[in-house]
This record gives sequence, structure tokens and C-alpha cells, in this order.
Amino acid sequence: MLRDRFGRPATHIRLSVTNRCNYSCIYCHREGLDRVDEELSPEDWDFLVGVAVKLGLKFYKITGGEPLLYGGIVEVVNSVRRHGGIPSITTNGYLLEEFAESLARAGIDHINVSIHSLKRDIYAALTGLDSLDRVLAGVEKALKWGIKLKINYLVLKPNVDEVSDILHFASSYSADINLIELIPLGVSRELYEKLHVNLDSVVQYLETVSVRKDMESFQNRTVYILPSGSRVYVIKGYGNPLMCAACSRIRIGPNGRMKLCLYGNFYQDLRPLIEARKEAELTKAIASAIEMREPYFR
Repeated sequence: MLRDRFGRPATHIRLSVTNRCNYSCIYCHREGLDRVDEELSPEDWDFLVGVAVKLGLKFYKITGGEPLLYGGIVEVVNSVRRHGGIPSITTNGYLLEEFAESLARAGIDHINVSIHSLKRDIYAALTGLDSLDRVLAGVEKALKWGIKLKINYLVLKPNVDEVSDILHFASSYSADINLIELIPLGVSRELYEKLHVNLDSVVQYLETVSVRKDMESFQNRTVYILPSGSRVYVIKGYGNPLMCAACSRIRIGPNGRMKLCLYGNFYQDLRPLIEARKEAELTKAIASAIEMREPYFR
């Protein structure tokens, strides 16, 4: 297993397979990656994953853009499983009903579905698309196929009064939930101030409704366990040295550029090595970059 000079292992990797998205969410930070048109092929991702798994990168979060718009998404999930990794997907859910069966058969471990409001008007205002009913149908289909679900809920001023509702919704499906604080990345200062909610009040509420509180080793996330058994992860990523101290993640963009941190500006172009199928050189490039990782907030 590779570690950086701060002793942090690299075990998680986000594969942003496409920049394309059918939503226009007002809070989108695009994974901190440059907008590009070039995309690696499913065969390219297969080669990359094969190398990365050997280096100890075990957990693969496939994202975008909207990853279900990527033509070879099922093949990528298959590749991760075949090489011994654990694949999951973060999706807006618009195409989930269509893809649930094939993703389940491909061996998806779980799916994060972004549902930032249970009110159609607020959902549409935040995402640019009146598609909440379609997303909820996709959730039902995924559950039918036995896929574990986690709800991503970005807590904002327009939806903060729905926190109890989204916890009840998640509990009704035995789903876990990420309660996420907005970060000042990809949005203007004016919009950030208009939308941002400090999660302290949400944490106080969770203290009253949970039956237990744990700490997850990945990024030192606080986890509240509800009476239903659903786990609520509080994600306060910005200005959080505790989270950075336990970060074990790197990122690969659609065009094969590697980024070591959501907030950082370090990129390494892996695409030439991937397309040339140069395993030894790619292994060295990934390993050397991981040694350079450092906590963004200290």
C-alpha cells in the first residue's frame, strides 16, 4: 500500500468518467476538475484500474459529470470488480431506473444518489430540472435489484428545513445518508453566502435523534446511527484539518489527468501512458504522485 510523507495511505480513487451532465446544479464544483471534452475509453479505464488495484487502491467511486451518461459505464463497473476493486457510483439518479439492473448484475457495491430536496419546486430550482419523480422511481428500481443506497444531501438555506424529512426518507428505505456542507468551490462568493449553511445546528439535531455516534476512519467523518439503523455521515470538508489528516483519496479526470486533492492544483497527465499501455511507467507515475500528497488544511 502506498503512503504519502504524512503517513496517509492511498486506498480510494474517484474516477470522473465524463464531464457531461444533464443537470445544471447551481452549486456544482465539477469535482474540482477542468472541463474537458476528451474521455478515456472503457478499455483505457480497464487498464488504469488494473494498475491501480495492484498499488493498493481498492475503492472506486465512479462519478462525473453524470456517470450514467458515459457510454461504457457498465463496462467500467465490470472492470473494477474483475480486477478486485470495490465499485460504487455517484449519480443524480435521472437514468437510474434504466441502469439499475445492469449495474446490479455488473457488481456495483452501492450507489450514492443526490437528492437535495423532496419538494419538486425546490429540487427543480437547485438542479435546473423538474425530475424528482423520475429519480425516486430510479431509487425504487435500484432497491428492487438489491443495490445498497446512500443519499447525498447538500444542506443549503432553501432545504435546511427538510433535514428531518430526508432522514425519515432514508430510514424508510434503510439507506444511509451524507449530510454535506457547501464548499466555496465552483460558486461565486455571492452565491456561496446566499446558499451556505453551517452544519452546527444540524449536528445538534442529530445528537437528539440518533442512538449512537461513531467516527469513520475514512476522512475522520462523524457518523450518527438512527433508530432505523441508517447511518448519517456529516461531511464538513472545507477548512477541516481533521478530515484532511485521514484522507486516502486521489482523483482521475475524464481525460486521464490525475489530481491529488479536490482543492489543490496539482495535475499529472496519465493519458499518454494509459493509451500506450505502459504498465511499468504508469505504476511509477501514480506511485510518485501519491508520495507528493499533503493535507490541504493543516
